[in-house]
Amino acid sequence: MEQTRVVVMLSNTNSDQDPTEKGGDTFSGPATGRPHSMSSAGDTFQYGGQVNVLDERTLRLLYCQNASRPHLLLAQKFRFDVLTTQEKGDEIPALMHCLFVDQRDGFVMHLRVERECHLMFLLDTLVIQVNGKLQREGLRLERGIVRFRKLLEEERNSSAGNSMQTQCAFTDSHGLMVWLLNQYRMRADLSTGPGHEALEVEYVVERSETGVSFTVRLYVLLVALEELSVTSMCGLRCYFSDDLMTSSVVGTELISFMHHAANQPRSNPLYMLLLVHVMARSSQMDAKNVQLLSLAHLATQQRSPQPDTMASSTSFAQLHQLENCQREINDRFKLVHGCLLQYIQQAEQLKRYRQRFDEQLAQFEGLLHQIADTEFGHMLQASQANLKQMTDLMDNHS
Repeated sequence: MEQTRVVVMLSNTNSDQDPTEKGGDTFSGPATGRPHSMSSAGDTFQYGGQVNVLDERTLRLLYCQNASRPHLLLAQKFRFDVLTTQEKGDEIPALMHCLFVDQRDGFVMHLRVERECHLMFLLDTLVIQVNGKLQREGLRLERGIVRFRKLLEEERNSSAGNSMQTQCAFTDSHGLMVWLLNQYRMRADLSTGPGHEALEVEYVVERSETGVSFTVRLYVLLVALEELSVTSMCGLRCYFSDDLMTSSVVGTELISFMHHAANQPRSNPLYMLLLVHVMARSSQMDAKNVQLLSLAHLATQQRSPQPDTMASSTSFAQLHQLENCQREINDRFKLVHGCLLQYIQQAEQLKRYRQRFDEQLAQFEGLLHQIADTEFGHMLQASQANLKQMTDLMDNHS
């Protein structure tokens, strides 16, 4: 059983558009093998609604089920692990902690209504964030492999196949970056009909201190709701409802990829991060965005982490902050330690100077005593006495 964390990012833009204008269309097309109960979400929110953020985890949706009775509004609360109006900076670093500290496989599912280019997101997650974490933890990337495929919205038994599958081995993060800038961008731009992008990246990492290596995998699934078939939507709702028996028979490549990632043999549970982007205009949200909210709410309610799982890592955001504080404390300790060492070295140097001065002073005093017992010493004493006598005589004469 994987641990799932659901993060909803809400973009609410002001618009002069009439808020009563019809929102996005609901899902259409034949629902192959779809249970009747799974159509309720699309039918319930087919006219969209108005959203109101209640707190950092909850929002309220006002919606109408009957177009002939627009004055009759219903309210429903949606609850998630995180609800934010801006990009969260803690989620990907927490994922990196799971990968390279806890040595757990990760799964990032990125959902939004419209299809877009995810190149910058992949560069940041797979290259920049990984590099930073490896350096902080004293790890070294030995090698890796990235596998890419386009998930087409068709049955598994279809004879068309998927010609977009490819893979590439790399020995450092620069090789992965070059593949993303060239091969991935070329394949992502190709028009192959409705479909989604799936990546599987395997990192083989060595710990610098001990030389021990370990392997982790990061699965990335980029989903556009506008290209999602009714069958796949049914499979997602079954998957996040813990109805794995039903979702396993849903014959789409999207659901098959999710089961492939979840069912890999591993000693630690898979960490799944759902990043759900929804759009609203003047707090008005169309049907497709509301369906994303409904799916995210379902994933939060049914697949939330168990208490014993949360005991080991209660809050990944707090864990990331604690890691930064610990790193800052270590840096300051190193600074204080360096200053203390410098002070000790200077004190030892002064001690040596004082010891040398005392030795030279003792030698000078011994030399004076030796001179006093010689003829030269007696002459000096006599000269000193004569000088004193002459001085006294001059004083008396004056």
